[in-house]
Amino acid sequence: MALKAITIDFWNTLFDSSNGTGRNNYRQKHLIQEIDKYGVIIKSDEFESAMKASWEYFNKIWLNEQRTPTLTESATFFWKQFALPDDDSAIENIARHFGEAILHHPPNVMSEVKEALQFLSGKYLLGIVSDTGFSPGVVLRELLRQNGLYDFFKAFSFSDETGVSKPHPKAFLTVLEQFKFTPEESLHIGDIEQTDIIGAKKLGMKAIRFMGDPTVALSEEPIATIADFEASSWGEIVDIINKIEK
Repeated sequence: MALKAITIDFWNTLFDSSNGTGRNNYRQKHLIQEIDKYGVIIKSDEFESAMKASWEYFNKIWLNEQRTPTLTESATFFWKQFALPDDDSAIENIARHFGEAILHHPPNVMSEVKEALQFLSGKYLLGIVSDTGFSPGVVLRELLRQNGLYDFFKAFSFSDETGVSKPHPKAFLTVLEQFKFTPEESLHIGDIEQTDIIGAKKLGMKAIRFMGDPTVALSEEPIATIADFEASSWGEIVDIINKIEK
């Protein structure tokens, strides 16, 4: 069956993970501004411990419940790490600044992405299927706009908006149903085996596992994949898709 649609992951596929330290410093700054109202001093190591606990909380929900916590949920969890009084206004301010940190300290677009998307969007409908963390879909759309990538995509599925995360079928079908194409007519590109690849393959999509983000530390023993193909660059992805069509 001819390929008609391509869905693409956001993190470590379109964008790398760079500038994480800058984003954390920005979040810490605004957290301290809210906590200062209570006369409490938060040390850097306490912030790091709370950040670690927050990501552990996030990952537990992400992997076990197939959803991602909302920004307000994450900010509330973070706030409670410091045993502070309930303060809805402070929590909403923290959530907003945590979400917008990526616009002040953005990651880099992966090499060859723009050229690849320009070529692929001329032949297929492209959509994004992405799980979100501290950066919600509305902010990631803005990051795409700022990098000249937004208009290549015709549909979006962000976990904070759909209420589910990959590998849940709805994460992918949210885009495919808008395109009115079947999974068998579609291909997904992403980096995480248990979410991107397994989710796509279980639906009947083709899948390419992307292994080209230099900011991701690869293990000595790479995880075995059920993907149809693996690629270490966007140029390689274009070559693979061209071969599929022959």
